[in-house]
This record gives sequence, structure tokens and C-alpha cells, in this order.
Amino acid sequence: MPAYFACQTLRYSIGLTDRLYYHDSYLFDFTAEVLSRSFDGLRLELDRTAFYPTSGGQPFDTGTLSGIPVVDVVEEGDALIHVLAQAWPADLSRVEGQINSVRRLDHMRQHSGQHLLSAVMAEDFSLATVSFHLGPDYATVDVEPATASAEMLLAIEERVNDRLLENLALSVSFEDASLAQGLRKAPDRTGLLRIVTIDGLDRSACGGTHVRHTGEIGCVVLGKTEKVRKAQRIEFYCGERARRALRERLNAAEQSAATLRDRLAESDKLRRKLSLELAVIAGQRRFAESVPDQNGSFVWMEEVDEIGEEIRASVDAFLSNPGTLAVILGTKGTAILLGAHASLNLDCGKLLKAQLDAKGGRGGGSSKLAQGTIPSLEVLRSLAGDLVR
Repeated sequence: MPAYFACQTLRYSIGLTDRLYYHDSYLFDFTAEVLSRSFDGLRLELDRTAFYPTSGGQPFDTGTLSGIPVVDVVEEGDALIHVLAQAWPADLSRVEGQINSVRRLDHMRQHSGQHLLSAVMAEDFSLATVSFHLGPDYATVDVEPATASAEMLLAIEERVNDRLLENLALSVSFEDASLAQGLRKAPDRTGLLRIVTIDGLDRSACGGTHVRHTGEIGCVVLGKTEKVRKAQRIEFYCGERARRALRERLNAAEQSAATLRDRLAESDKLRRKLSLELAVIAGQRRFAESVPDQNGSFVWMEEVDEIGEEIRASVDAFLSNPGTLAVILGTKGTAILLGAHASLNLDCGKLLKAQLDAKGGRGGGSSKLAQGTIPSLEVLRSLAGDLVR
């Protein structure tokens, strides 16, 4: 039995299986001998393995044993059991193991990211990590006290990524619990501990798989939080998960923006419709409140800033009544709008064009409604007075 395996046995009580991942997280291929096989051939115990079992908040590795998929890796007492998708041949004692490297590397980045995150939260923000869980889409840490505000979470995320870019080395050592110094969390066991160290930042007892340098984590992005008993649960994403999370957030933001634009467009369309309806009501009200002049005509003469859709809608409504004449001046554009009901026998287009041509302006329109401009506001007002006389 190798010396390092004997050391592991002191601490981990790992039975007869040499757990290769304790020393090399990047070992994806290995050979081993079968120690035991279940009656149905679906469960194997090996003399050595690189497969990590579900433990410490980190899920098990997947992969194959001589081509047969491994669907679970579990600890049962001192034994480490590989659960297979199909029966292992009873006469085959030697296996070739292959780890799903994509899944393993993802788990390594998330777990190392958790150590970095927890160390920063403890050192700079007085938040202690009480549990860790690595799920298929995101990981979480539960921290106490549950006091991290949105502003603090942003500060934590920024600080974690600053430390990540220092590309600090991670290393593994085996130390007696009674002699281990500087651990972020005091051990609750005696004997030999497996210590994962982030150079100059953190030392934690841990049996998980990790990267060699923090730069391999990629980046760390924090997600939602929730209150869980006395703790605060914080979602986080590392590496490719972080990129996907940011892309999903960007897509969601773009979708929300598109939805908002559509709603604003609908609201603007409705506002315009209501404004025009109100303008029609205003035009009818103006007629109802008008007093006929000495000729029996109902004249609406007014100066406004601009002659827009709403003014024209009001004028149309006003002019729908017999005996009506409207002269509207737009002071900003020195514009004029002339309209008359057919009962007055006026050709507004011809009349306004003739007046504008004579005074250096331009314009025209139909017999009922015409519009034009003149360079001078004084001349415009004079013209308006002539038209209503």
C-alpha cells in the first residue's frame, strides 16, 4: 500500500479503495482491480479510483468503467461504491476508468470558487460560511449572519474577482488536526486532515476536487439570495456557468426592454387616440360655447404654439357645424390654418393662397381647410385679422 494511502486511512477511514482524486484532481483516466461486485453486477468496489463520490456538498463524478457508464458513486460505511448502468461481467477483474472531464472541471471550478468566495466573505465582510451545495445549474453558500445587502453583495463580487485575478496557487496537504494552524473553520474531527490552501488567503479542511490556481475559476458571479433559517443563502456561478448566467441575464434584460418598448408604443398609441378624442370633444365644446357675430357666423380665432394633430382635430370638429369659421395661428412656425363650413361658401385654399402670395408666404389646401406660413408674425396676425372681417 502506498505511503500516502496509509496517511489517508488515518483520517478518512476509506476502506480498501485508494482515492486518487485526493492527490490529483486532473486525473481523468486510470486502471484498477475489482475488489467486490454485487450479485446483480451493478455495483463495484475497486482497489483505486479517480471517481469522486457525492460528499461535502459536491456531486459525484460521472464517466465510464471499461465503457460502462457510471451513474452514481456513493460511500457506504468505509466502502466507495461505483453504481453502473449495466451489469459488470463476473469474470472481468480489471477495469479502465474514464472520468467525465467536463463535469469534473466544472465541479473543480465551482468548489474552488466557493473556497475563494467564503474566504473573502469571512476576511473582508465578517460573514461565516455554514454550508455549501453544488447543484447542476448553480451553487450556493449559506452564510451567517444573514445581513448581506444588495450593495454588500456587489462589493463581495467585486472583491472576489479582484482576488481571483491574482491567480493564487491552490495546494493540498495532510496535517494532524491538533497541529493544523490558520484554518478558516475549526475542524470537528481528530486525526489527519486533508487541507486545501489558497496561497496567502485561505486554509480549509476539504476532501473535494480543486483547480491549481484561482485564475482557472474564470470569474465569480453572485445570484439571488434567500433567508434560510438563521442563514442567508447566496447563489453563485463560476467559469462557464458564470458566462451562461450573464448571457441569460442579458437576454432577459433585452427581452424586458423589448417588452417595455412594445408597451410604451401601445401606451403612446392609446395616448394619441385619447388625445385626438379629447380634441374632438374640445372642438365641439368650443362651438357650443361660441356666440355668433353680426353676420351670424361662429368664428374661432386663436394663437397657439404649434398647429399639430390635436388642434386640427379640434378644428375639424368645430367646422362640422354650419356657419363656422376657424383661423388658427401657430406662433413658433409663423403658420396659419384657415377653415370654413361649406355653408359660408368660402374656398379656403384659393383665398389663403392668394393672401400668402401677396405677402411673401406660401401655402394652400382644400376649399374647407388650408394651411400655410409667412416669415413675419406681425404680418401673420394682420392677415388673420383681414380674414375674419
